[in-house]
Amino acid sequence: MSSAIQVALVQPASAMSGAARSSSAVRARTAAAAVRPRTAAAALCVQRSSSRAAARRSAVCVRAVLNVTDDTFEEEVLEAPVPVLVDFWANWCGPCRLMHPMMDWAEKEYGSALKVVKVEADGNTGSIEKYKVYGLPCFILFKDGQEVEGSHSEGAMTKKALGEYLQKHLGLVPAPAKA
Repeated sequence: MSSAIQVALVQPASAMSGAARSSSAVRARTAAAAVRPRTAAAALCVQRSSSRAAARRSAVCVRAVLNVTDDTFEEEVLEAPVPVLVDFWANWCGPCRLMHPMMDWAEKEYGSALKVVKVEADGNTGSIEKYKVYGLPCFILFKDGQEVEGSHSEGAMTKKALGEYLQKHLGLVPAPAKA
């Protein structure tokens, strides 16, 4: 079952003709694709609807990954009480965009054992230079205010590879699924 994210102010499907419903859904998907979360610390609530039953909508809240800048890097990363996975990324980087769902997955999957943050490369050159980020996306783990030795990794990875990376460098395993 495929689902599309819709903008909140869309006419209810039950009040539209068949042709209007399909063109409205296309416009809603296109508009939603242009909207990106700007603040990562807040929860992002979006409306989802199934293509088979557009009238049945439910609000879904998604915990977003924290965006960090050069100014907040020390407070959010180096002074964090738990290990931190830092994702250096850029808007124009295709592989970086592929990793966005992986960062959300890691934040959710590892719970309170891992903090996940993102640093936008173009606006934060101080962190890029300090941690010698030469390719994007770049992932670096920090623990107790220090970079974890050997954790500097550049390039996109699969969910399995990300899990192995976190286990290798931090000994973390995903939180057990709640029944």
